[in-house]
Amino acid sequence: MMTLSSGAVSGIRPYLMLFMLGIADRFFQVGVVPDVMGRTDVLVITGILLVVDFLADKVAFLDSVWDAIHTVVRPIAGGAIGFLLGGETDTANAVVLAAVGAFSALSVHAAKAGTRAVVNASPEPVSNVLVSTGEDIAAVVLALVAVLLPILAGAVAVIVIIGAIAGAFLLFRTARRIRERFRGSEAPAARTAEACMR
Repeated sequence: MMTLSSGAVSGIRPYLMLFMLGIADRFFQVGVVPDVMGRTDVLVITGILLVVDFLADKVAFLDSVWDAIHTVVRPIAGGAIGFLLGGETDTANAVVLAAVGAFSALSVHAAKAGTRAVVNASPEPVSNVLVSTGEDIAAVVLALVAVLLPILAGAVAVIVIIGAIAGAFLLFRTARRIRERFRGSEAPAARTAEACMR
């Protein structure tokens, strides 16, 4: 269950999840977290990347570029966390958990990136910061619950993933309808222009 919730957090803030797991191992000796995640160098690197991630996500349009780059990074992070969490038992289990983590991260990332693309269409900058801050709060809460109450976090992650998939599907359908309406409105205008030229 920790893999599922860690993957969901990774779909929003992958460095936050890596940092939280490192802190959990380093200071609270959470048994399921591999010791490599609590190393000083890993904590420093993930901490720096976490700050950059938080800041980049607050700037309109820069966040879209950041999301495009992280279309690859977030699922890999979710998969890597799953592999590390499952690697303590056996390789087959680690591979399955890697797939679960990657799928969870990709689902949530798709919904996040799609939502932010719509928000960025708004001319004012406030909505972008508000949405980003809401994502930060959700990611921190889910990351804490993932470490402290993994079964509850897993159940929440399932709901988040289902919501993310449904949201991405609705967003895709809405974008397709808008595109079809736009094409439909172009056709009469083109015919009118052609008639005027005659």
